[in-house]
Amino acid sequence: MAWWVNLSQARRHELDAGYLWSDDPVLERAQPGEVVYVYTAGRIATLGLVAGTAFPAGKIATGRGRSTRRGAAGWRLPVHFEELLQPLRPREHAAVFKPLLPAKHSPLRPSGDANPGVALARIDERLAELLRTLLGGQQEELLLMAPTLRSAERADDVAEHALRARPGLDALTRKRLLAARRGLGVFRDNVERYEAVCRVSGLPDRRHLRARHIKPWRDCNDREKLDGANGLLLSPHFDQLFERGLISFEDDGGLLVARHLNPAVLPSWGVTLPRNVGAFHPAQCEYLAYHREKVFEQPAGGRRAPGDVTIEAAGKAAG
Repeated sequence: MAWWVNLSQARRHELDAGYLWSDDPVLERAQPGEVVYVYTAGRIATLGLVAGTAFPAGKIATGRGRSTRRGAAGWRLPVHFEELLQPLRPREHAAVFKPLLPAKHSPLRPSGDANPGVALARIDERLAELLRTLLGGQQEELLLMAPTLRSAERADDVAEHALRARPGLDALTRKRLLAARRGLGVFRDNVERYEAVCRVSGLPDRRHLRARHIKPWRDCNDREKLDGANGLLLSPHFDQLFERGLISFEDDGGLLVARHLNPAVLPSWGVTLPRNVGAFHPAQCEYLAYHREKVFEQPAGGRRAPGDVTIEAAGKAAG
């Protein structure tokens, strides 16, 4: 079985914090490993994997109004969330959804729009299978990569805990190092001394770019955590690929693509191969060497040539 969640913008903090909250006791039936389809703003742009069992917990206040009062009784479910590289808009597939929607308490209307009266629903195998098919292999990719992604998150959490507990570290330095984990603060400013646009798309609007460590934050010493040469500015979708080791770069700017990346992804974003994004500063090349050796293609291994897109789709490979 699987789950459907109609998530309002006011509850986006749950995705960042890695949980779902509900006052509906049905949440107690969720089992680790079950898939959660998160519908918000007209599309399914996030998938989740249940990471534990639900436990009693009060609601966390996030704003004004009775719906956000702190302490409301309910359950909290740990969930590992990942943004989809290619979101699904159910409204575009309303005709195929319609015969599979439950007669009562359907999370989706026949039009393909969310049912505002249903925030959480357990969906049957037929509807879950349709969603899996329409996502075109992205669900299988998440399931394959989930152990690696969770391991990386745990390693970051362990590194952050050690940093917070380190004696003799002044408060300002600690604050800067912690902000750097999320690509913010001094680290972001330092990265912008080297980078001005998204390395792949060329987008110049910094409001839509993320500062990403080349050598992962968890593996860095204090100097490397704040070093602007250890960073790239990337659009969110390319940032996700780089973080996961699905793309990397040669020192001269050649784009490297992991063998196990679904070959439909880059063309759908207007990226043709081979591609060169421009040579990197010598100070960045040392970090890029680390990324190529320690991060790039680590989940599955094996490199494909930049012009070779004749691989099996992720869904077929997962069976």
